[in-house]
Amino acid sequence: MSRNLHKSPLMAFTILVFIIYAIYNFVVSPDSLYEADSQKAVATLERVVDGDTVYLNIASQSVKVRLLYIDTPESTNKVEPYGKEASDYTDQLLSQAGLIQVQYNPEGDRKDNYGRALLWVFVDGELLQTKIARAGYCEKFYDYGYDYLYEDEIVAAHQEAIAQKKGIYE
Repeated sequence: MSRNLHKSPLMAFTILVFIIYAIYNFVVSPDSLYEADSQKAVATLERVVDGDTVYLNIASQSVKVRLLYIDTPESTNKVEPYGKEASDYTDQLLSQAGLIQVQYNPEGDRKDNYGRALLWVFVDGELLQTKIARAGYCEKFYDYGYDYLYEDEIVAAHQEAIAQKKGIYE
């Protein structure tokens, strides 16, 4: 067999590409570092896109993250009322964080239709989605019928924002 590899550089190249692909997907990829549903991974902020989408560095890789369950007003292509405020609020919390952690929900998809990782994000031990809802920047929920770990906490924070007329509920 080793003679055939020397005679066929294309075969050797194909095998090498397969090995690199396997190592990346099963050993090094960010997903593999926090596969356990309850396990959290440490992340660092790269940049904020808007109130519910950010780029985080997880396991030395840039990952585009869509914050699970919440939806904030848009501030990118189509700017909606309070979109800039929601984006600035998310940016402020993440920029000033001493510790950022991420966690998958045990049920549901791990990525959305745009390839963004669907994650719970924690800022210094507190759920970012709850903080955003409590500040009044969550306009609706993305609930696809799964058992979301922090749904009750986020809904309660959202109701609190409505009652106190915060953010978009002024």
